[in-house]
Order: sequence, then C-alpha cells, then structure tokens
Amino acid sequence: MLKASKSQVEFNHRVKSNAHSTWAHIALLSAAAVSLSASALLAEDLPANYPAKPVEMIIPFAPGGGVDLFGRTVARILNDEHIVPARIVVTNQPGAGGALGIAEMVQREGDPYSLLGIAIHIHVTPLTLGTQYTYKDVTPIAKLYSEYDMMVVRQESPFKTLKDVADALKKDPGSLKIGGASLGSGDHLSISRFAQTLGIDPAKLTYISYSGGEANAAILGGHVDIGLGGLDLMDIVQSGKMRALAVTSPKRLSGAFKDVPTYVEQGYDVINENWRGIFAPPGVPPAEVKYWQDAIVKMSKTEAWKKELEAHQWFSTVETDTFAPDLAKENEMYRNLLQQLNLVKKS
Repeated sequence: MLKASKSQVEFNHRVKSNAHSTWAHIALLSAAAVSLSASALLAEDLPANYPAKPVEMIIPFAPGGGVDLFGRTVARILNDEHIVPARIVVTNQPGAGGALGIAEMVQREGDPYSLLGIAIHIHVTPLTLGTQYTYKDVTPIAKLYSEYDMMVVRQESPFKTLKDVADALKKDPGSLKIGGASLGSGDHLSISRFAQTLGIDPAKLTYISYSGGEANAAILGGHVDIGLGGLDLMDIVQSGKMRALAVTSPKRLSGAFKDVPTYVEQGYDVINENWRGIFAPPGVPPAEVKYWQDAIVKMSKTEAWKKELEAHQWFSTVETDTFAPDLAKENEMYRNLLQQLNLVKKS
C-alpha cells in the first residue's frame, strides 16, 4: 500500500483548514445578512415620517379625573420635550366605566394614530359590568406609574397597628365598619385581599362605599372603624387627625410616606396598585408599537416627567415588554377576587 508523502499530508491539511475557514466565513456572512435583513424589514415597516399627522389619545372618562390628568400629562410632555413630533390630541369619551373608550379602540383596528389611556378599569369593568371587550382586544404599549392605597383610622381609634385590625376581623369579620370608594374599587379590592390573607371570606366584611370626600368625613366622624383611600390621605394623617396603619405598595415608599409600613413587611401578602397605562388598537404593526414604547421610556427619564411624579404622588413602575404577560396574571387575580365578592357579571 502506498503511503502519502509528508508534503502531501501537509497539503491536504491546508486544504481542509482553508475549507473549514471558508465555510465558517460564509456562515458568519449569512448570519449578518439575516440580521441586516431583519433590521431592514423593521425599518421598512415604520414609515420614515411616522407619525405624519396628529395622534388621538382617547381617555374613556370625563375631564378632571385621575386618568384624564394622566393622559394629558403624557401627551403634553411627549410634545413639549420633542420626543414625538406630531401633536397628540386628548379626547374624552366617558361612559360605562371606560367600556365605551375600549370599544372605540377595538373599532379602530390597525390604526397607529390612536392611543388609549386607562387604568385597572380595563380589568374591573368587563368583569363587573359584563362588557364585551377586555384587555385581550387591544394592544398593550406600556405601564407608566402606579398609585397605592392606605388603611387609616382616626386618631382616637383603639386600633394602633394592622395586627389589631387583623385580630378583630378574625374574631368577627363583620364587626368592623369599613369605609372606602365604590364596590370593586381599589379600596374595596385591597381590604378584600387583606381578608383573604386572614382566611376570611371577603363577602363577610361590612364594607360601606362612599363617593368623593364622604369617606374622609365618615372616618373622622367615627361612622366607620377603618378607612381606605389614596395617598392624598397623608395630608390628614400629617395634621394629626388620622393614623396610617399600612400602604399597599410592594415596598416602603419614600418622602412623606417613609414612616408608613407596608402590608407585606407586617406579614400580610397584600399588594394593590392602581396603575396607569397606554394601549393601541388591535392589529397595530410591531414597528409602531415599538415606536411608542421607546417614546414612553424616553419620556419617563425626563426631568419634566419626574417632577410630575413627585407633584402627584405617582410612583414610577414603567413596563413595556413585560406589560402584556403581567396583564394576564393580574386579570386572573381580579377575576378570582371579584368572584368571591359576587361582583362578576356574566357577559
């Protein structure tokens, strides 16, 4: 049998080595080409002059409320900071707890010049009113910030801590009169979640709903034993007329709220946030969705936005990519809780 010479072996090795390098180089070029093609495709999907005309942001509530303030603040800063070149026009379309505004978004399928500013009503309204459209029927863009609830008592109350309230409720769930906003509101949901952690059926609580400032008067007048409300209650707490027992934030807040303990740190798994978020109609192209997500993240880093957060006691909880999956988990939580309260209406 013939044996290859040393020179032939070296030649064959060089050929194989060069071939391997060539194929590796081809593979690298192919990967780069795919990446460039994907980038080019995304760039082609987004028109060079987008947005080329005014954008309408629908607020599904009347002017002057919390969601209205949110929407107008976002629109103003996006324009004033030159983050979005086209004018953003805010339109109020109130009705049916936000359901009319959600339905309007659904009817504008594929329209990248329409936005919706809303809060947890996108969960609560379809569940409690049985309206047709839910968070699944629109396109999530971003969550921007959250507001939290506090449990308070009047200064003369015998309840000094959250544990005092827990002990009283475990002894007799219906013995305490609890005042807050409407049934199914953040106030109602936070005390109901607290009851769940105590092993109590939330439906057995004596919950009294109030509108406007009536709840504060009821707390101060001793007409209810416990009050639930937003962080604006801190003004009354600081005046010495009320005592704050807990806040529904995941961790202790700063500033004026630094001395208010959370439910969690006191051993009760209660976190309840009333967030504000932006949605688009269904079927809006991914490139336009990404445009608005990037714009909102950029806005959230401006000094103008940070000043608004501080002025209104809003706490930044910006989410974009994780917003959609979080909505699914959140909706299931609200469904279970509202079912226990017998507030879910079949559509």
